Amino acid sequence: MNERQADVLIVGAGVVGLSVAYYAASAGAKVLVLEKGDIGAGSSWGNAGLIVPSYFEPLPGPGVIQESLRHLFDQDRFFGVRMRSDPRFLFWLLRFARHCNRKDFQSNSALFMRLNHEALQVHRELARLGGGEYCFNQRGVIYLFLNNKRFIQARERAARALELGVASEVFSGDNIRDMEPAAGRAVIGGIHFLEDAALEPAKFLEWLAKQASAWGVRIMTEAEVFDFHLGRNRVNSVFTTKGEFRAEQVVLAGGAWLAALGRRLGVNLPVEGGKGISLTFSKPKMTVRRPLILEEYHVAVSPLSHALRITGVLELSDLDLTIHPDRVRGIHRSAGRYLPLTEPLRPSEVWRGLRPCTPDGLPLVGRLRALNNVIVAGGHDMKGMTLGPLTGQYVTRLLAGQSVGDFEDRLSPSRFWL
Repeated sequence: MNERQADVLIVGAGVVGLSVAYYAASAGAKVLVLEKGDIGAGSSWGNAGLIVPSYFEPLPGPGVIQESLRHLFDQDRFFGVRMRSDPRFLFWLLRFARHCNRKDFQSNSALFMRLNHEALQVHRELARLGGGEYCFNQRGVIYLFLNNKRFIQARERAARALELGVASEVFSGDNIRDMEPAAGRAVIGGIHFLEDAALEPAKFLEWLAKQASAWGVRIMTEAEVFDFHLGRNRVNSVFTTKGEFRAEQVVLAGGAWLAALGRRLGVNLPVEGGKGISLTFSKPKMTVRRPLILEEYHVAVSPLSHALRITGVLELSDLDLTIHPDRVRGIHRSAGRYLPLTEPLRPSEVWRGLRPCTPDGLPLVGRLRALNNVIVAGGHDMKGMTLGPLTGQYVTRLLAGQSVGDFEDRLSPSRFWL
């Protein structure tokens, strides 16, 4: 293969980009992946590693804005906004506000339930090939609660989900402590979602890159895309810090950088970076049996093979990667409310990544109308690890000129311009 040319050129080597590369190459395409940093350097590397069919709600919903304003300066709270006067950001916020209604919330939740069901099957297929290499397990995820009102609401949600095939078990405080002894006396109950799964994200990305390479995929790191040469209704070539490349089709899987890439193409891709932070503790003294979601503070606790990871925060901050110490302390403090034996705040690693968030909470997966050889794949916010491989399958079908059914219109990157 000409080193400067490919059938499919993918911008971004996170879970979405690598999934597209793997499935497209296994379908016979010559694939080149360009990554501005290292593999998984965006939001894929240090996240919680949870595959969560139970998490089917979009980010915008009834009461989200009011809740955010009440806790705007509370460093323990999950959702934050770094305000700025950028017109693009103001457009994003207005769009987000428009989708904070019950009708859109219910419609998009139903869509995510369908996507999550398919995504779990794809993860199971991959796990049969190599799950042992990236510690895939399907022991479920436990949601823990401190607040009775939130616990009642969650039980009602779990009952509705059960009708649609999302299996769960509800436990009182004492029973949940039998199941998860790390839970403290303040925990009043829990819900165990039986089909949720977990993996170690860094190992998963390494495995996925290795599988893609076995199919002939070339992955170039430290190759930042900074411009495109446009022809009539198409991208003719891609300019990077390692030179110019050409491809028959281009896939934008740049995560939180999708908006910036779109601007170089003259296209508005309303994706906002939502910063998340994880704290990883090597050789922890506290034993956690299963992955946990500490519901009121939206903190995830992930037992890894030789470590424990605590993940939290979604701060709309564009591409700002600054780590604020108060946020780090807030995540640790929130975990301690549920788990009294939480490790002292001396993590072996503090990581942050930018989750790509759209105004309606749905990902962008589809071909651009103005540039017919460009497909966008991103905007999964906190569902990227769950939906990444499924997105790879969808994009591979689009590359082959096939349809992804009624998902095509709902996920189209053109939906915001109609």
